[in-house]
Amino acid sequence: RRSFFNEIISSIADIKFSSDGRYILSRDYMCLKLWDVNMERQPLRTIYVHEQLRSSFCDLYENDSIFDKFQCSFSGDNQRLITGSYHNYFHVYDRNGKTDTCVEATKVPKKKSGVLPKPKFRSGKKDEVLEMDLDKKIMHCSWHPTQPAVAVGALNTVFVYAADGGSSSASS
Repeated sequence: RRSFFNEIISSIADIKFSSDGRYILSRDYMCLKLWDVNMERQPLRTIYVHEQLRSSFCDLYENDSIFDKFQCSFSGDNQRLITGSYHNYFHVYDRNGKTDTCVEATKVPKKKSGVLPKPKFRSGKKDEVLEMDLDKKIMHCSWHPTQPAVAVGALNTVFVYAADGGSSSASS
């Protein structure tokens, strides 16, 4: 049985070809899907980005967050994938879906901590604390075509992160 929310969460928000044309990356509300253009039946890989939100669809619908459209992108070498999330987090995955490096876009960089745990979401119930800020979100992201650098947009700020650990930001 399909729920009321299935059509909303499964609507494609973004889609990109890899630079070599071999793969397609699609993003819906809940996940990234990596497709091989030679295999149409099912994706090669499905990476769940917002699985922790599954039990909160009613709350997300009431505050319109369920309609947010997150972009996705391939790295220049097609080995990594990037997409945005809530709480100003963006995720960098290896193409095989085995690693998830979660980074918070912020003007005050935090100490490097390698692969971060997925953020926890709590509903607005009295005894629970909201650990994921739904008003802070990375909806736009782009990978530099030849350098190990990404640009992500959070509200009116563009953050640029490079593989050497450097970051910079610019407000519009």
